[in-house]
Amino acid sequence: MLKNVIKIIILFILFSMSLNTIENSTKQNIKHGINNTKNILSIPKINLHQEIIKADDKFYNLNNSLVYYKYLNPNDRIIIFGHSGIGYGTYFNRIDELEIGDETYLYLKTGTFKYKVRKTYLISKYDVYILDGKPKNRDLLLITCYKKDKNKRFVVELVLNP
Repeated sequence: MLKNVIKIIILFILFSMSLNTIENSTKQNIKHGINNTKNILSIPKINLHQEIIKADDKFYNLNNSLVYYKYLNPNDRIIIFGHSGIGYGTYFNRIDELEIGDETYLYLKTGTFKYKVRKTYLISKYDVYILDGKPKNRDLLLITCYKKDKNKRFVVELVLNP
């Protein structure tokens, strides 16, 4: 009887350890964007690791998400919008800290893509030309409101790093 109890305890401990290993592995995969069901933007310098979803028709889902405009294809220009400021959903609150050469990762359902910051700049909130990507441009734009002037947008332009 005592042997059976000991066997059950050992089996329970081994089972618990297995579950813990699986759980930790899943957390690490998600932390590093390895997840076949979600698209993730990861910017290590500013500790950002967030899911990206397609913008709805009027960008209403931008209020609590990072959203991409038109395409999420690394062979084309990718444009991702996010809020900055204070409060929930302000995922781009620190992108103004990015500098030339800083790395960003896109973990897409199709693979992992590494980008490097090429430049940062300001545009007017009325400058919609930025949405007209050049075909096969292979760059990534991160766009948010400029904290010091709500009539401007802060843009981080990144290039795909082969």
